[in-house]
Amino acid sequence: MKSKSEFYKAFFTTLAEQGIEVKRSTSADYLADLFWKDQLVAFYTRMDTVERNPFVTVPDRLMSQIQDLARKTALQLGICTEKPYTENTPKITNGVYKLCEYGDVVLACKHHPLFEFVFSTYRLSPDNNTPVQRQYFYDKEQALENFACRSGLVDEKKLFSENELILIHDEIVKFLISPNDKTIDQFEQAQILIEKLEDVLPELSDRDIQLDYDQQFAYDYDGNPDALELAEDR
Repeated sequence: MKSKSEFYKAFFTTLAEQGIEVKRSTSADYLADLFWKDQLVAFYTRMDTVERNPFVTVPDRLMSQIQDLARKTALQLGICTEKPYTENTPKITNGVYKLCEYGDVVLACKHHPLFEFVFSTYRLSPDNNTPVQRQYFYDKEQALENFACRSGLVDEKKLFSENELILIHDEIVKFLISPNDKTIDQFEQAQILIEKLEDVLPELSDRDIQLDYDQQFAYDYDGNPDALELAEDR
């Protein structure tokens, strides 16, 4: 699972398909309110748990169904189910285990009742050695990659030359803004890739990308490549 947003989209869609309506919560304590047969039966908390509404009668079977759907959705999205630490792994605080430390960067992990294992990387403040700039991950490989880059074990800039990064950035931007048949997932992935490239080479975000607009946009919504030319003739 790449992010909690990915989970929310899949889980709330699945609930709706099962007849459970999801609405944005009116309370700052919750992320969403869950309705069944027009009755508010449960709350989805910002801590990623499902709470029963104590003011109405909610069947146990329904609560179990919601919990099972949440767990099943998380598993389908590929959460880490392999325990990444042992009892001998250094324990920090609040159930957090330190998996690795290099320089001033730490890779840590904590068990989560829904997402199994949540990873994080953070820096240690030189003033008091407390965690700062913490980033969370729900995918083990992403967490390891982030730790390697933040700690300096891997230099992202050495994976590609600057010219190669510029070329990749150009092509992804062209793909993102071109009126092709990209899916929502492809669109979101392209945005993520652009942000990653600009993190590696910040000057990419300040460039003016030269596009051949006639070539990029010379067709209408029906895919007719002559539409632009015909419109100009008129």
